[in-house]
Amino acid sequence: MADVTVLGTTADLADLREEWEGLVSRCPGHRLSQGYRWSSVAWQTVAEPRGRGLHILTLRSAGRLVGIWALTSHLDKGLRLVRQLGAESSEYTEPLVEPGPLQGKWMERLWKAARPLGDLLFMPHVRSDSPFARLPEENGFRCFVDNKLNAPQILSAAYPDWQTYLVTVSNSHRSSLRRKRRRLCDLGEVTFRREVTSVDPATIDAILALKQGWITRRGYDNDWLTLRDYRDFLCAMTSDPHDPGSLSLFVLRLGDKPVAFQINAVGERHVEFLIGCHDPAWDRYSTGELLMQDCLHWTLQRGLDYDFRIGDEPYKASWARHDCLTFNCLVGLNWRGIAVVWMRKIAQSLRKLRFRLGKIRRSLGLGREHTPLRDRKPLDR
Repeated sequence: MADVTVLGTTADLADLREEWEGLVSRCPGHRLSQGYRWSSVAWQTVAEPRGRGLHILTLRSAGRLVGIWALTSHLDKGLRLVRQLGAESSEYTEPLVEPGPLQGKWMERLWKAARPLGDLLFMPHVRSDSPFARLPEENGFRCFVDNKLNAPQILSAAYPDWQTYLVTVSNSHRSSLRRKRRRLCDLGEVTFRREVTSVDPATIDAILALKQGWITRRGYDNDWLTLRDYRDFLCAMTSDPHDPGSLSLFVLRLGDKPVAFQINAVGERHVEFLIGCHDPAWDRYSTGELLMQDCLHWTLQRGLDYDFRIGDEPYKASWARHDCLTFNCLVGLNWRGIAVVWMRKIAQSLRKLRFRLGKIRRSLGLGREHTPLRDRKPLDR
């Protein structure tokens, strides 16, 4: 019989470190966002400064820690909203549970243990290939699912070596990158490396400024990239590359000048792409794409999968060969929350109905008749 305990203080979080890291070592394929360091740093830099409540669900079997799910809660429009502890940016939602024949039951225990914590549980970016994804399907009455997006990826098991993968990239793309790399090398020595020392906060500031500039130039929106606490999270997570669970910085340099950056989460089986950017002064050399090529080479050489994470941007399609569907899920934890869930369901159904009726009307020629401009009468003044 496995027992769930809910802990709620910063001291509780610190006291769990040794057991938590031991559980991580027994969970092959875990992600950095499920580890102790990620949760501890996120609590210190994001959740606690925002006034969140802390709820650490621990699951023990015969005294041994076999599952953990760190959650936070806060009031939102009169309802208490619960979500996984993290940087509140783009992490996948999934508790850390020891694999084995009881993993599914243990995940369900943690799922049910979250119900007394609030009114609604928000679970962004649930991966459909996760054992956790079945719970929203099995509890459809209290769950609203939307924002279904692909997470492109490269699975190393499909390619015995780098060259086997590289031939799957289009000839035009490979030729373009070879040409641009030669042109860049004509200007000086081009080097690629994973940083093995602490990252200066000024470098993080420069990366975020470059990324925000790229987003602005393309007319995109991002509601967390410019937040001070997210910047503090990145600084803390790159401050000690030798601490298990840290983020890694990859840099492409021309001589001593960095021209492109990637911040990635490097785990035992995955490299997760968090932020990539380049100096726009070097746009003509596609330095961001050159760095992507080098990072993919580094990843596949080590037998790791590369996860581009959520989004179908065109540059990902030129590299990725597989997709994993992700979705957001809103769970009603009590009758107040379930009422909100059903309001969302009804609104979604009405939108779909209006869309279908519109298609039928157009197919029958019943849409609003268009009057050419030359035939329209002027308005009375």
